[in-house]
Amino acid sequence: MLSVITIGIPPEIHLGPLTIAWHGLTIALGIIAGGWTAAFWLRERGLPTEPVATLGALLTVGAIIGSRLFYLAEHDPAGIVDPGTLIGTNGYTFDGGMILASVLIAGYVWRTGISSRYLDAIAAGLPLGVAIGRIGDVINGEHYGERSTFFLAVRNSHPDALTPDPRFAYQSGGLYEVLLALLILGVVWPLRHHFRQPMRLAWFVLGLFAIGRFFEFFLRGDSPDLALGLSNTQWTSLALLAICVAGARFIRPKDTT
Repeated sequence: MLSVITIGIPPEIHLGPLTIAWHGLTIALGIIAGGWTAAFWLRERGLPTEPVATLGALLTVGAIIGSRLFYLAEHDPAGIVDPGTLIGTNGYTFDGGMILASVLIAGYVWRTGISSRYLDAIAAGLPLGVAIGRIGDVINGEHYGERSTFFLAVRNSHPDALTPDPRFAYQSGGLYEVLLALLILGVVWPLRHHFRQPMRLAWFVLGLFAIGRFFEFFLRGDSPDLALGLSNTQWTSLALLAICVAGARFIRPKDTT
């Protein structure tokens, strides 16, 4: 019989007067890994890699601000106009970060006139970046669901973890995000040379995340119910999937390698 996963790592690393949160550390490593992957994708196509730094900065800002605003809109709408609540160390929603980061990156590409291939490059690096960045969620015990004895359930035994009780295991949204991102990476990376039309890879990656998160939230309980037995995140995923399908359908027939 398979046992649940037990993690006893404290959520923070203390190095003398310096305190480093696992969440922040793994997100930083994820951004670096995602940027490196995007640059590798661009070099394969003979495109300059210099814009990756700016695009990575826009992704970071959009992900932090968008995910926080989306979380507050879900759980505490009044907090959006409260500076004391607007800034927080916990309480972020992936969808909001992905939406705002996508808007900022697309706006930069449009305004500067660089190739839309850079959107595909960021999409190529996104799964690996998410997979690494979400490891901190697993260590911290964030985004937990119901108590469970499922072999992928996680028991965060450290008393400072965010799960309700260190004696029990819970469905781990963080772990499911890691596995989903790795699955998308395993699908997309071997097929990356087959996406010849600009933007098609970007829509494909975003669509896969939307589909995966829709089904993932049948196991998670950290998004409020909205309608028809589906959570707010699931309805957002359906809306994003519809946008991805529409966007992919209206790509101009253009072959740019």
